[in-house]
Amino acid sequence: MSFAAQVAARMLRREDRARASARWARGLGLGGAIVGGLTLGWIGSSSPLLLGLVWLALLIGSIASLVCWLRTLLVVAVLGLALGVASLFVVLGVASGVEQELIRSMARLNGHAMISKYGLDFYEYDQLADALVADPRIRAASPFVFGVGMAVAVRDAADPSDPDAVDEDANASEPVIVTIKGVEPERAAELSGIAELFSVGDLQSSLRPAGSRQSAGIVLGARLARRLGVGVGDRVRVVVPEAIRPNSGVEDRPHFGEFEVLGLLETGFAEFDATLVLVHITAAQALVFGQLRASGIEIELEDPRIGAAMPIATEMAAKFDEPRTSQGRPPHYRAASWFERSEQLSIIRQVKALLVLVLGLIVVVASSSLVAALLVLVRGKRRHIGVFAAIGARRSQIFWCFEGVGLAAGLLGAATGLLLGAASLVLIAWARFELDPEIYMIDRLPVAFVGLDMLIPTLIALLVCALVSGPVAWQASGLRPLESINYGD
Repeated sequence: MSFAAQVAARMLRREDRARASARWARGLGLGGAIVGGLTLGWIGSSSPLLLGLVWLALLIGSIASLVCWLRTLLVVAVLGLALGVASLFVVLGVASGVEQELIRSMARLNGHAMISKYGLDFYEYDQLADALVADPRIRAASPFVFGVGMAVAVRDAADPSDPDAVDEDANASEPVIVTIKGVEPERAAELSGIAELFSVGDLQSSLRPAGSRQSAGIVLGARLARRLGVGVGDRVRVVVPEAIRPNSGVEDRPHFGEFEVLGLLETGFAEFDATLVLVHITAAQALVFGQLRASGIEIELEDPRIGAAMPIATEMAAKFDEPRTSQGRPPHYRAASWFERSEQLSIIRQVKALLVLVLGLIVVVASSSLVAALLVLVRGKRRHIGVFAAIGARRSQIFWCFEGVGLAAGLLGAATGLLLGAASLVLIAWARFELDPEIYMIDRLPVAFVGLDMLIPTLIALLVCALVSGPVAWQASGLRPLESINYGD
């Protein structure tokens, strides 16, 4: 393999390069590498623009080195592969950014996983929450009540003695379908990042329970507040229709409640901001269930990795069920994850798979120039092939000489494409392109650097180059020595 590697490296280089050009390319590439190395320690605290300029310097140095050192036809092939890899990397980076933004918003509001109970009798949620927090792997455990209803703004009625007075219900705005979530402020405050979601108010003061002389507090998503036309201090009526209200067994409980708006949420995710209302857990229990029970318990782990949540939640649910299952009785508790149930996350991951399939074709198209370059290279090196075969080079060695050229072109194209894609992603992050949240669910274009997003384009480029250069390399290894040496005479 050392023989094949040396021959492949020799065939990659231009035979007619000028010394001045070579020195210029080496100097530019070395300068870009030095700039990148000096600023490597600043990347964590530097601005995205500076990071983009560093990557751009490395990219310019790399392209200059390619142009001055590689054969002309191979330069075309490598740059074509680089554009294909960069396109795929940028698209995957943006898709991963959207996915991470959604996961981050969901985790701050809903934790990493949840434990619920079969049936309608989850009354022991406080004891289970204490047991969950006692586990060193679990940072917080917050019981919650979840329901669906309608919200409507309530306007102040005119004086009843006034003959022109209007009934209070006539002053209500149009109803909006909302998701109702009730939490305990003390336990929910232990979820990291939830305090950052409040643009107005805070968790403790905004989610006050109802008292004898004051109505319960409510927190609305900022977009929902604008739809209802309300602000802090206004009143909102939340109604749970009988058709979707679970059977509480208590017919005299009211199915609606009036709340005072004490806080606003800005999650950065349009769907949450347009539909979510937060209330105290006791208010949600009275409104949704009519009983002092919970829908489940959200847990947040010390380990922020999303994949670690479900195994721990499943283990804890099995632990709570152990007295029952040991007697052969069916389990009471089950573990679930908001991420697994999220329709948006499922769609994003399907779109990412489709993008890999479609944009991978760009790399396939770009590889056609690599086939042309290899065919020209074989034609120009027929005498050398004949000499190698005559002095005892095996067919496999000649094959790997040309296959090595194809793989090297794929590797160079992937590396250049990753630099170009990284510079593009950094500049996109710096530009902070605004989006219409009504259409895209988020208000800006997010990006993310994920190792898998870098690995996928690289593997596609290497695999395609290996496949397309294989037949050409096999043809070159089958040339007869005598005919190759006499070629052109």
